[in-house]
Amino acid sequence: MTNTNCNCDRTKCEVFSRSMGFIRPVSNFNIGKYSEFCERKTFTEANSLTAGQRHSDLMKRAA
Repeated sequence: MTNTNCNCDRTKCEVFSRSMGFIRPVSNFNIGKYSEFCERKTFTEANSLTAGQRHSDLMKRAA
């Protein structure tokens, strides 16, 4: 979860995520929950717009 090769004097940044309805630090996740966290995709407006366009195209083909 943290880069052990870094020998710099930086302050650690704790990442929180919502899991099972609770906001929890990612460092407290078990290996399975951490794996799920790593597979998540971050929402971006550009991705949602292209997904919307793909959906529209599929609906037109289905009609």
